[in-house]
Amino acid sequence: MKKYIGAAVLACLISSCASDDSSIISSNEKGNMQLYFDATMHGDQLLINTSTFPSKNNETIKISKFNYIISNIRLKDDQGNEFIYPKNESYFIINTEANQQTIQLANIPQGNYTSITFGLGVDAQKYLTGEENQQEFWDYAATQDMTWSWITGYKFINLEGEFTSATVTTPTTFNLHIGSHGTALDNYKEVTLTLPNTARVRTTNTPSIHFLVDAMQLLDGANEVKLEHHLNPAGTSASIMVNAEWSPKIMSNATEMFTVDHVHNGGEGH
Repeated sequence: MKKYIGAAVLACLISSCASDDSSIISSNEKGNMQLYFDATMHGDQLLINTSTFPSKNNETIKISKFNYIISNIRLKDDQGNEFIYPKNESYFIINTEANQQTIQLANIPQGNYTSITFGLGVDAQKYLTGEENQQEFWDYAATQDMTWSWITGYKFINLEGEFTSATVTTPTTFNLHIGSHGTALDNYKEVTLTLPNTARVRTTNTPSIHFLVDAMQLLDGANEVKLEHHLNPAGTSASIMVNAEWSPKIMSNATEMFTVDHVHNGGEGH
């Protein structure tokens, strides 16, 4: 009897039971993932304080700061299962000026992931837990110029730079500081993207998802922004901050700025 079992197992290993790593996935084992956010201006690399690009409204834009908050990451695999990254660990700041554009995710169940969902900003549920319950992230966000006062809350997006136009011929500063402004206006948004190929999380493999993030979409999205219409009375600066009309429009534009360029399997890298 023992001889029969041994022969059966051997035959299985040699033939139909043989399989590569892609089909042997233990739900108890975990791996890591890297998310890399590459800043662009309509397909060209964004070089802080250097790149210029014309907007759809014929304003020439130069960007000096492009920061935003990524949060509430969820991954879906090829079996339809969804992994929700632990909420208290799922708040990150992408700081293009400081070249902080990579997020490292740990302890992800092994799987072949086909899509990713993430938030832009800090959701009301998190914000309403109070300052003490998020003190570490709040303090860190303050060092990245991503907060106002606690009552006003977080800046979800911070885009700053200079612009010129046919009528504004001297380089003039602008800023888009977009958030939820406390509880009065909820601008938190979520983005879901299908991956061009599976991100294969294994204990021995850390996939990297490479995003292209088009900063110009904030101005050139479905809700086109003409900065000269937002000049202060002195004409020295253009600003959109606590604006009940334009803040939601810009956050809607922001959901259009992300695409997945490629997924790199086989270790860390872009």
